[in-house]
Parts: sequence; structure tokens; C-alpha cells
Amino acid sequence: MRCTNKKKRIVAALLASVLVLPLAGCSAAPALENAFEADRPGLGVTASLDGGEGISYFAEDLCVVDENVEAIEADTSEALAACFFDMDSLEVLYAQNVHDRMYPASTTKIMTALVALEHGDLDAQATVSETAVTFHESGVTTAHLKTGDMLTLRQLLYALLVCSANDAANVIAEQVGGSIEGFVDMMNEEAARIGATNTHFTNPHGLHDEEHYTTAYDMYLMFQEALKQDLFREILETPVYETSYLSADGSQVEASWSSSNLFTKGEVTVPEGVTAVGGKTGTTTAAMSCLVQLFEDAEGKSYAAIILGCSERAILYQEMQSFLSSLNN
Repeated sequence: MRCTNKKKRIVAALLASVLVLPLAGCSAAPALENAFEADRPGLGVTASLDGGEGISYFAEDLCVVDENVEAIEADTSEALAACFFDMDSLEVLYAQNVHDRMYPASTTKIMTALVALEHGDLDAQATVSETAVTFHESGVTTAHLKTGDMLTLRQLLYALLVCSANDAANVIAEQVGGSIEGFVDMMNEEAARIGATNTHFTNPHGLHDEEHYTTAYDMYLMFQEALKQDLFREILETPVYETSYLSADGSQVEASWSSSNLFTKGEVTVPEGVTAVGGKTGTTTAAMSCLVQLFEDAEGKSYAAIILGCSERAILYQEMQSFLSSLNN
């Protein structure tokens, strides 16, 4: 069917409105190089010419930034990328190199948990395979799972996010995705769905791979999506998780997993009136020290703080703390 002149004018107006959207702030879609090009999924404008709901934007409920921002004073000089976003007002308070590709280390497990929570059965039992507990790297953090151990997906998620267990990540992948490779495909599909277009995963745990990368902004997109899952936040708030599960011979295994997050453990303090709700750590030689963290102020407003590629773990927490002085002003 041919369009009427009236419909043609409406379409032209819609296209023009896209071209003049502001390029910074938190409520408009940006034109970004190497991250959110206009032809990538998620940034299109949808509209009804027949009296529908009208225009909706992919980023209408997201913080959006295409350049460095310093609306608050903060010191992230030892990090490769950092950002601090007000998740309620959608204000970008601080952003440095947020669209640069980085290695995420175990912050990868935010996406692992998101996919598992969206597609898995929390009460389903998983049996640990030999493949899931086999690593070629030394010093890999695990929950000390053994071949033949049987745990629920819920237990595995606590191991994944509390003590950052890489063996738990593999078991989750095999249970939910049918295989590690199949689950990684699901991770990449989910990244594309939520607009994390400068991200590519090759595994569910974050151990180093040249083709396994993300950006600080993409990590924000994953984090805010995962926070829609109540259990995700509940696990992040847990300093120690104690549980029991069956081993291959049918005996009970008693486990106690402690948080890898120094804010959650209470070993790093925050200003009065600020709450360090929870977050996900990540450390490898290539990625250095990383942290994705949720804070709340005295009024209950939420803030996402992300630092990737910090030179040392102690400095990472100092730089995180530098974001927080603005919350009491």
C-alpha cells in the first residue's frame, strides 16, 4: 500500500527528531563511535502511525553518556575506566573512558547470573562434571566442588557471586545452557538484547581470553538489568553463605563461602548515611582489579559505581570511596 502525504510528513518528522537528539545526558540515545552506532540493535525509534502508543526510545530509562564527565570530584587516576551513575535520576555524575574495551575478569559473572536467573530453575539439581572443575590456570578461585557433587542452581549462584567461584560458573553454564559453549551463546545474545554491543564473552567466569571483553558502560547495562532480579541483589548483600549439599558418594558436604567484596565484608568503610549494598569483584593479571558496586544514600537513592582496570585492589576501594563524598553534600 502507498503512504499518504500525511503519513509521509509524520515519518519525516520522526526521522528528523532522531537526528537532533542531544548527545549527552541520561535520557536520549547517543551517537557513539565503536559502541552504539545507529544501525545496531536497541537504538531504533519505534512509532505507530495508526494511533498506537507513540515513540519509545531504547535508552529512555538508562543513563547515557558519550564523553568523559566530571560532575563530581573523584580520583580514578589509577583505573583504566570508571563511572558513577545516579540510577534514580539517570544523571551521569562521573565517566572516564566508559566505552573503551576492557577485560572484565569475574565481573563477567554478573551476566552469568542474569542469564541463569532468566532461564534456569533455582531448585533444579545439577551434578558437577569433571570438565566444570578442570582449569589450566593456577590459583583459580573455586568453591572446591568435586566431580559428582550435587547442588541446586540457587546454591551455585551463591557460590558464583559471593566467593566468585569459577567452578560454579561452569556448572551453571552446563546446567542452564546444556554446555558451556551453549551458555556463552546465551550470554552474548543477552548482551545484544540489552544494548551491550561492545561486549563479547567466551566463557562464563571471566578467566582471561583475548576475545573476552566489555566496557564500563556495557557493564552498567548488565548490572542494572540483573538488579531487576530480587535474588541477585539478595546474594550481593550476603557476606557469608553457609549451605550443605551431597557429594558423589551420598555424604553431606558442609560449605561456607565468604564474600570477595571488601565493602560487603565490612573491611572497607563508607561515609555515614551511605550504604554499600553489594557488588561484584573481578581480578586477573590482564584485567587488574575491577569492581561493579551498588550504593544507596540516606534517602534510599541508588548509585552504580564501576571501576575497571585499577592497578591495585587497595587503590580500587580508595577510588570507589572518592565517589561517595558527593552523596553527603
